[in-house]
Amino acid sequence: MKRIFLLLVSLVLVSCERESSNYFPFSKGLKWLYSIKISSSYTGKNYEKRLMVTNIEAKKKKKKLDLSKLYSDGSFYTYQIDFGKNQVTRSSAVLAFNEGMVEPIKKIIYPDMYFKKNEWIVEEQLFLLKGFQPPLLNVKPRSKFDMKYKIIKRLKIFKFNGIEYKNCVEIKGIGNTSFIGDTRSGPINVDIINNEWVCDGVGIVKQKRVEKTNASAFGNMTFEKKLLSFKK
Repeated sequence: MKRIFLLLVSLVLVSCERESSNYFPFSKGLKWLYSIKISSSYTGKNYEKRLMVTNIEAKKKKKKLDLSKLYSDGSFYTYQIDFGKNQVTRSSAVLAFNEGMVEPIKKIIYPDMYFKKNEWIVEEQLFLLKGFQPPLLNVKPRSKFDMKYKIIKRLKIFKFNGIEYKNCVEIKGIGNTSFIGDTRSGPINVDIINNEWVCDGVGIVKQKRVEKTNASAFGNMTFEKKLLSFKK
């Protein structure tokens, strides 16, 4: 009986700890500075930049909160946090680049903001791939696909760039799609893998996304995002 009691107490404490966590910080004025690196296996070159993300507006209405995020590259996103359903939904998106989105603008990003669910699916699109040689030079496929996410690890401490982050989850997403780059050839298959490390009170600390093909004209593209600083 004592062991059963201790187990029940432990489960209750874990549940309370998760519900007090905040993996999607929404206070107005929060700032994240990231390093971004995009790599191509075809060219062997890296494109690097820094990106600032700022919560510029947060309006709460009953059990929901509307949050606006501004990116230093000019992109602008709005989200709705539903505290009743514990969900984070993207409401709108204005991108700094011209291609736009073919995936649904309004969609659930995190179906469980406390990460009690171990698996979920999000509809996404290709963002990284482009052609590097004729006749596919500068072709940018935008195929949609289902990304299947699951929690790989729950980390009490995640050490990154000399900083210890507490109460983190490591998430892995796997997807697959295809596209026609040239009518003279068949469909080109793409495998997508996305890894994220998300921490309590901070959000995304590290992300690595790979869009991989066997097509010589496209190769593989890798996106890496690393947190440099977080200001409250």
